[in-house]
Amino acid sequence: MSTANIRNLSSDALLTLAAGDLTCAIAHRGAELRSLRQADDEFIWQRDPAWWPGAAPILFPLIGRLKDERYTHHGREYRIAKHGFARDLPFTVESFAGHRATFTLEDSAETRAAWPFAFRLAVSFTLDAHGLSVNYAVENRSEAVMPFALGSHPAFALPLGPLEAWRVRFAEVESASCHRMAANLLSSAREPFAFENDRDIPLSAALFERDALIFRGVRSRRIELIHDTRGPRLDFDTGGAPTLALWAKPGAPYVCFEPWWGLDDTSETNVELAAKPGLLRLHAGARFNAGYSVRPG
Repeated sequence: MSTANIRNLSSDALLTLAAGDLTCAIAHRGAELRSLRQADDEFIWQRDPAWWPGAAPILFPLIGRLKDERYTHHGREYRIAKHGFARDLPFTVESFAGHRATFTLEDSAETRAAWPFAFRLAVSFTLDAHGLSVNYAVENRSEAVMPFALGSHPAFALPLGPLEAWRVRFAEVESASCHRMAANLLSSAREPFAFENDRDIPLSAALFERDALIFRGVRSRRIELIHDTRGPRLDFDTGGAPTLALWAKPGAPYVCFEPWWGLDDTSETNVELAAKPGLLRLHAGARFNAGYSVRPG
């Protein structure tokens, strides 16, 4: 299929990449990763609305919720949905080469009504015989500094029950603490968290009863998803993100690995956008690059 024809596909269409025995599928809507398969083995959660209808939404230009569900900028008030708007908008396929594709989203009248900046977000997917790499490039096309956050939210299926047979293993010993959510906002206080064997988090139905586990200043760049009897299922590289969240609906047969460049608001966060401490700042004309990768097995 030519790039010209791909650009004309509906926003709900999927674009498939292939390399060796690996395939992946990406939706035009939100440039969302919908599938990563090795032969007949599916690694991405298949969007069962009984649990959660997402698969791997991109969080941009904000992560989580805003305090009071609003912000101000240069004296004007704005409202924006949880996790921003990128996940809900159709992206354009800029390039496609069988094993690699780049999707782009640019500002529009619709986005500027919620986020008053000119920007370009490019998301590149590259599949090879070892796994999938996802790379982001955020370009500030405004004439002033653009505050923003960027996050990934891929959900990985847990096909071999029970849930308690699975664990997440960090490559490094982490601080025995985490942040949790409180009244739909990030708690500013760390609380104790007990790892098993210093690096493991066994999954259970109760683990996410208080929403996500959020590790700020995470040391580990790599984490593994491991079955107690079948062994490692996948290796995940966070791309060096400073914050990593783990989340699922309590008891659900999936787990989300979420590298974040940015944070939710806390109850103490200033409503003025320029004063929010959890955001990145990108100068006019500058570009920010980030990403993650997944290696099955």
